[in-house]
Amino acid sequence: MQKEIKIASVSWINESPNPIWFAGKAAVLEPEWIPKTYLGLVATSNSPPPDMIADFKKFQTTKDFRALTYCHIRITADDASNKITKFEVLDAVHDPGWTPPFRQRKYPTSLLIPDKDIWSFEWHPGEASPVTLVNTQALHANTTLAAQVGTGETVLVDSLIKFRAGSHTDDVGLKIGSPHHVPWVWCETLLTYANGNLKLYGGGSIFPTHTWYLDGKRVLTRAQVADTSFPRAQLAIPFSPGAFGTINVPRPLTIDPRLLNLYPVLSAGAPAGCQQTSLDSEKGLTGVLTGHPNTAPAGSVMKHP
Repeated sequence: MQKEIKIASVSWINESPNPIWFAGKAAVLEPEWIPKTYLGLVATSNSPPPDMIADFKKFQTTKDFRALTYCHIRITADDASNKITKFEVLDAVHDPGWTPPFRQRKYPTSLLIPDKDIWSFEWHPGEASPVTLVNTQALHANTTLAAQVGTGETVLVDSLIKFRAGSHTDDVGLKIGSPHHVPWVWCETLLTYANGNLKLYGGGSIFPTHTWYLDGKRVLTRAQVADTSFPRAQLAIPFSPGAFGTINVPRPLTIDPRLLNLYPVLSAGAPAGCQQTSLDSEKGLTGVLTGHPNTAPAGSVMKHP
């Protein structure tokens, strides 16, 4: 038996849900870097990738993704034993994607924000860590999915891409007051074979959204963490003069960033007062990727079938 198999992952930012429908919030809420960050994420969000992608190389030219991996293999298996006797890689790609141009039409009132130079109308390339690799016939050295491989399963492909927005996007974040550089986010795709059957596992950071494909068909999607409202900071006020105890009252114009669902991602990057971690510092990193510095945490593991 001879069989060709194509697997792929597309990581992308979904515009919804989100807590900001009016750009003017960025001018009145504190700390202002929070609504401005969400404003930027939504206005540079991606179109959802299609249910079917016949040509991933063609899809790659659209730039409408935050990261992409693709691997096309051919396996030959013994008809009697189902054991693989030959393995060939026909094509493989990893691409750290793009930050799209800021869509002014999404937030016309963003014209009210004075520092308009932070919004760019060009495509800006992302960056891939040197640990990024479409690995075949063995687990990736930094895999997060080793515990998922069952007895008797043979690893065919373990593709891992670790990526982040490029220097322009990072500079924008610092300019609007973010206390952190952009973090590393990631997506892993593992394909195994056992007794003539294929199994696909998907893992990735809690942001952005990740979608996985088998033979061009979307089979798995895991949604990004998101916020539907801005959690308000609390102000402790005494019950009465001289009384013991306080009551917490929401501060309507002040956000508590620590309560955001997205905060574990926003706070994962290197501190703003330090240099952004270099690509060279990523070379030779060992151990599970989730233990690497400045890396967003993992979400739930997906499986197909």
